[in-house]
Amino acid sequence: MLLKDGIQSIILVSDVERMMRTKICRDIYWILLQLWLHSVFSAASLPNVAPSGTASQSTTLSDSARAWNAIDGKSDPVYYHGSCTHTAHDQSDPWWRLLLPGIYRITAVSVTNRDELAERINNAEIRIGNSAENNGNNNPRCAVIPSIPAAQTATFQCGGMEGRFVNVYLPGAAKVLTLCEVEVYGELVSPLLSGVVLGRNIMVVGKRLCWSDALFFCRDFFWDLLSLRSQEEQMELEQVLSNVSFPLTKHLWLGLRRSLMGEEWFWMSGDSMNYNRLNTSSVWQNTSPCGGVDSSSPSLWTDLPCDEHLYFICLTGQGSVFFMCHFTLNAKVHEM
Repeated sequence: MLLKDGIQSIILVSDVERMMRTKICRDIYWILLQLWLHSVFSAASLPNVAPSGTASQSTTLSDSARAWNAIDGKSDPVYYHGSCTHTAHDQSDPWWRLLLPGIYRITAVSVTNRDELAERINNAEIRIGNSAENNGNNNPRCAVIPSIPAAQTATFQCGGMEGRFVNVYLPGAAKVLTLCEVEVYGELVSPLLSGVVLGRNIMVVGKRLCWSDALFFCRDFFWDLLSLRSQEEQMELEQVLSNVSFPLTKHLWLGLRRSLMGEEWFWMSGDSMNYNRLNTSSVWQNTSPCGGVDSSSPSLWTDLPCDEHLYFICLTGQGSVFFMCHFTLNAKVHEM
């Protein structure tokens, strides 16, 4: 290139390449530094939500080794001080599970190992998600614990995974799982409220989804969208909704659906529609085929646009009888 005074300066290609490589390395270093700072300070700035949950484990060696010990706020690594968990000896695939009171976005999990037999925790897995299948051990994996030195705490970044279950799962035969403290750093994204409607367990889910996504969510993580079969169930649902501690959407999705080319409404669970509290006087061509319930009294049922994003109510268990619904233009129910 030409300088101001007209003197030509030649820069070798190798020099240009070296300058470019230096700049690229510097840019990559800066990006990695920012990511590291973000992960460290994000985890530290969020609270430890583990004490708000309920702990359980596959087996318990003794009363002094209960699952709750891992979230008692004490990081004492000496097992004989009574602040660590312990599963039964020589168990296959032992696990420890934390059930949080809602769906949380989790940035990091810290685990404190015991002061003796530290190698027992090697290759344990941290799993996070919403599925209770296989006691929560089939949820996505946050990290594998290669090892933790005796009496030390290790932190594993989970990148904002969402779930209400946090498991420490140790696959293999003849294993023992001992945890002296588990800290879970995260923030609430979807509150949950459990209740009972005439003997049936339900869950009010504070997550905005369209009707079809709410249906799949309930079927993936619970059982099904709720059906209401009697005035007694309706009244008990109204009582549950009156006790919800977080703000609800104006309507809540139910498992209520209308035939696409007709006036017939049906429950996706296959339950009878003998009881009906549907608040619509419009002809079916002018109504939406998805149904919900008012979140405030008198809690009438109403048709709603299926793509509207609302909170919803799941049925969390149905006993030993399973119903599967298939529908094209009309619902066809097959009991299995």
